[in-house]
Amino acid sequence: MKRILQSFLLVFCMVSLTLAPTTLMAQWNTNTSVNLEISGLPIADMVSVPTSDGKTWIAFYHENTGNYDMRAQLIDEDGFKLLGNDGVLVSNQPSGTATFVFNACVDNSNNLIIGCQDERAGTLQAVVYKISPSGSHLWNSTGVILGAGMVPNMTALTNNEIAVAWNSDTGNTLKLQKITAAGTFAWANAVSLLVGSTTTTRGQLIANTDNKFTIVYQKNAGGISTNLYAQMFNSSGTALYAPLQICSQTTAPYRYYSITAEADTTYFGYYSSTGFRFNSFVQRINPGGTIPYGMNGAAFNTYTSGSDNYQMETSIGLEPGSQYIWSVASFCDPNQTNYGVYVQKFLKSTGARQFTDMGKMVYPVSSNRDMRAGEIAIIDDNPMFASYNSDYKIFATRLDNNGNFVWPGSRVELSSTSGTAKGRFGFTKISDGRCAVVWTEDRGGGDMGYAQGITPGGLIALDVATQGGVPATITIAGGSLQLMATVYPVTANQSVTWSILPVTGAASISATGLVTGISNGTVWAKATSVQDLTLSDSIQITLTNQVALPPTVITLSASGISLDAAQLNGSVNANFFISTASFEWGLTNAYGNTVSATPNQVSGNTATAVSSPLSGLLPGTTYHFRCVASNSGGNSYGQDLTFTTLCLMAGTISPVSGLSTLCAGTVGVTYSVDPFPAATSYIWTLPQGATITSGANTNSITVTYSTSAVSGEISVYATDGTCNSLPSQALAVTVIPLPIQAGPISGVQVVCEATGVSSIQYRLYREYPIIPGQYPQVLLLYLDKIQQQSL
Repeated sequence: MKRILQSFLLVFCMVSLTLAPTTLMAQWNTNTSVNLEISGLPIADMVSVPTSDGKTWIAFYHENTGNYDMRAQLIDEDGFKLLGNDGVLVSNQPSGTATFVFNACVDNSNNLIIGCQDERAGTLQAVVYKISPSGSHLWNSTGVILGAGMVPNMTALTNNEIAVAWNSDTGNTLKLQKITAAGTFAWANAVSLLVGSTTTTRGQLIANTDNKFTIVYQKNAGGISTNLYAQMFNSSGTALYAPLQICSQTTAPYRYYSITAEADTTYFGYYSSTGFRFNSFVQRINPGGTIPYGMNGAAFNTYTSGSDNYQMETSIGLEPGSQYIWSVASFCDPNQTNYGVYVQKFLKSTGARQFTDMGKMVYPVSSNRDMRAGEIAIIDDNPMFASYNSDYKIFATRLDNNGNFVWPGSRVELSSTSGTAKGRFGFTKISDGRCAVVWTEDRGGGDMGYAQGITPGGLIALDVATQGGVPATITIAGGSLQLMATVYPVTANQSVTWSILPVTGAASISATGLVTGISNGTVWAKATSVQDLTLSDSIQITLTNQVALPPTVITLSASGISLDAAQLNGSVNANFFISTASFEWGLTNAYGNTVSATPNQVSGNTATAVSSPLSGLLPGTTYHFRCVASNSGGNSYGQDLTFTTLCLMAGTISPVSGLSTLCAGTVGVTYSVDPFPAATSYIWTLPQGATITSGANTNSITVTYSTSAVSGEISVYATDGTCNSLPSQALAVTVIPLPIQAGPISGVQVVCEATGVSSIQYRLYREYPIIPGQYPQVLLLYLDKIQQQSL
């Protein structure tokens, strides 16, 4: 059985980086007519899967002197090939003269699991390999042999064991087995899946919680027609429900469809034949073995006529926790000549279509033959997918929550070579970060694998270089180096934000990318795209012959000046060298006193405010001060400034007189002091919640206390506009809070006639705080007696 040449496109998303020890995006080729070569060897077929840390495994067949060797390559987020130019050899067991369907997955340790078949025993047998990220066999070089058969399909369980299904060559059955992390069979005997006596085939597995998994497989319905069935199994290999038919329409036994899961609920996207047309569906399979969307599932749209456009290959994706599931499908005319791409969004709970019964057109059915390829990626609960057209150019498209284009121009071209057939397309999401497209293409030396990067913001790459290609060095003290940043595609927004990330040296950078040296060592100069903040590139710059710069210091005006205190203020720029800040002060510009500033040490290349409080000063006295800072480049002094403490008026202001105990909410309370000689104004200090309502700035004021006022002190000092008196002796004021809300009325609730009761007393309790000598602890307020006459 020769491998059916199915098209599949891989787009793998990379985790964005903040800083790397090499230039970012170094391996992604910015020329979309060149791209990144996956391997130096021709590729006959390939499958790729994402890791949890932003890397991508690629398993591929390489024809080697009549045999198809299985090889593996691992690519990191920057496009670096981690297993050499050609990848590592997984198996060179006899393969026969054709490739066959094979599959791959990764376990929770990001080891690659490859399921394939070979003819080492003369006939086809299924085998599974486990390869570490370093390229080593973790089971054994000959793999774990499942038995006679082919097309194994695997999923990694939560405990790192592998559940695998394969087509047995006996009994027309599908076999199930579990392999431990050590590479041994977990079950004594494989489980056979057979619905009635009819052939079952093409099992697709997806992991659920607690080491359970769901398998969707196909039951022969006559000829080359099949129907879809599903079952969930626990870790012991026990079926949790009987074979559940999920589709009564005709599917194809040689196809794999789109499967995903959220916890123990599995979703399956597929297309099937109804009469003489094709329709796409999304089916939901509950863990109890029910299908709430009904037989066949939720239809992509409601086309039924043979003259309506067909719905072909469909891919589904979801974001855990979202209430929606997305589907992107290729549409074609009834002659299957012209193609286009449509999108649909379903409500997870009911399968209800969100984009009308027709779906939403992304690219029209036309002779341009736009076709979606492979699985879709879900980023921020919205879809991103790849497509190719009749010229075999490859594009990436991202849609928003309403199915509209996110990027200007709708899509980004990722492969610009045209007229050359491309194949082996697939699309696999890795993360919400950077992405890349992978495909095979013959550019004259046989089919080779290629990749091209793209970000969720629609950018291919960002490249930082020196202007004119000069060395990335600054060798003159305070010298400069001009950098250039190019954003790809070149039609994108070219604006970037520049920054310096110090390593052992220091430099500054302007908004236009001009780097100026400050101290010896190395720095990274980084450009971040304005269009997509996840895309950055950096270049390392070496600095020599730099001279340390002393700090830049500014003395600022003093504040908080009183009779005997003030706060000194200043500004220090350390110019990238840690600087110690202080203030000099005294009666003359010879100073004579030094006080540390807060903060005492300043770093970086921005002005930092520093200050220091002074106390115990003489009233009415002029003081000189200046800000001082020092670093390895030397000392710097701010300009000399002065301040004058307030002068003291002769005499003593009288104590404040007025009510010292009162209730919150009291109004019209008068406070006063005796007139002070030569005073032109009086400055009062009141408790929180007290407000002067008349007499402000005089020796007698009227005060209102709010309902939320609190106890405190009242004081006042006199001023003639130049000098102040000492404050008065403070008057302590006790503010009694308002009583709490009245409690419920107590008393008899039901009064009957002829009881002989002539009157009933009711009491309303209200509590007041204890104020010795003024109020009782509890004041009882009596309501008027209610007279009840006996009848």
